[in-house]
Amino acid sequence: MTEWLPILTLVGGLAFGLITGFPMAFTLASSSIITTLIFIGPHTLPYVATNVFGMMSSMVLIAMPLFIFMACVLERSNVAEELYEFMYQLLGPIRGGLSMGTVLICAIIAAMSGVSTTAVVTMGIIALPIMLKQGYHKSIAIGPILAGGALGLLIPPSISLIVYGMVARVSIGRLFAGGIVPGLILVVLFLGYIGIRSFLQPQYAPALSRENRVSWIDLIRLSKGLILPIAIITAVLGTIFAGIASPTEAAAVGAFGALFSAAVHGKLTWSLLRDAGVRAMAINGMIMWILFGAGCFTSIFFRTGGQGLISDLLLGMGTSPFLIFFFILATLIILGFFLDEITQVMITVPVFLPIVVELGYDPVWFGVLFMTQVQMDYLTPPFGFTLFYMKGVAPPEVSMGDIYRSIAPFILMQLAVVIFILVFPDVVMWLPDLLF
Repeated sequence: MTEWLPILTLVGGLAFGLITGFPMAFTLASSSIITTLIFIGPHTLPYVATNVFGMMSSMVLIAMPLFIFMACVLERSNVAEELYEFMYQLLGPIRGGLSMGTVLICAIIAAMSGVSTTAVVTMGIIALPIMLKQGYHKSIAIGPILAGGALGLLIPPSISLIVYGMVARVSIGRLFAGGIVPGLILVVLFLGYIGIRSFLQPQYAPALSRENRVSWIDLIRLSKGLILPIAIITAVLGTIFAGIASPTEAAAVGAFGALFSAAVHGKLTWSLLRDAGVRAMAINGMIMWILFGAGCFTSIFFRTGGQGLISDLLLGMGTSPFLIFFFILATLIILGFFLDEITQVMITVPVFLPIVVELGYDPVWFGVLFMTQVQMDYLTPPFGFTLFYMKGVAPPEVSMGDIYRSIAPFILMQLAVVIFILVFPDVVMWLPDLLF
């Protein structure tokens, strides 16, 4: 019992903080410090501080505020409005075309910003009212925005993959490459589902009326809205995959591209720079405090032997790898009800990754599997984060029940891709091995 008591105290402190609603960063840190003082002694606290300081000094984390700043600038530069105007006319004449276009725009925004909230909030404001006005059923209008927005966790340059790479000490470029194929598979599944449902239930997704369509010449003119987004994506990911720049340097390229895009649209003002800078630092500060608190937690968890106990428990059972992964994914699903992906990475990856490596799997593959699973958590009722983002920006006639019902088919597609990645690891590793 003496081995388990410090671990139970540590995990119990985390559970108490979750139940009481105490800020996550301080919950993680305080449970660690209290456990240390009771069971180990104050002489261990400098060890915890050293780990946190080492995290603060990580060069990889410099990319995070730059990508967040890029997302904040793009949010205000009318890029999404131009993209949607083009997709509205290009795919609107097809049944379900507006929903399909929304998924594609969400994927493009994910590839520009690296976060999930940008696409959900932006498309919830721009696309949802238009689709509802055109007669789209709520389920086929809301679901694609939520599922498409969550792609920001997986499609590079994902902030979450950067944090995973820092914790797992693996190449960020390989992680970015690994996330592309599963992300594209999800996009194709979403588009296929929308197309099939629109064919079976045409009244749920009417085509754009002829009087609302523009000529081919005007459509070509509208296509200029694709130029800057594609240029930014190419500049960021192309420089990484070509070996020209590190992810940190590519983040600087992306931030410059976002500023250039804002200037082209006439939005580059001191007010935009101030607001984007303040918001980016606020988001980055929140993430960093969570990282520091989680760093304290994992340091003491290792110090008390928690990782060794869990590893011995799982590996000593003699079960198949799939049962072990079932346990890992079930743990992530439960934690996903309460924790964001950054906290999950910091708490669980140091514990589970050595087990995954012991089983012979690549850490890059596990990172992509991890993010695909967490992406599903973002969509899962009752606490999926994107569900509440959508409720905050949706028109008044959209209820929480409408949001919950709309997301069910997309959760099943997410689960199918998680299982597919688990059964066929080469789907993830093919592109990283090819590029690197």
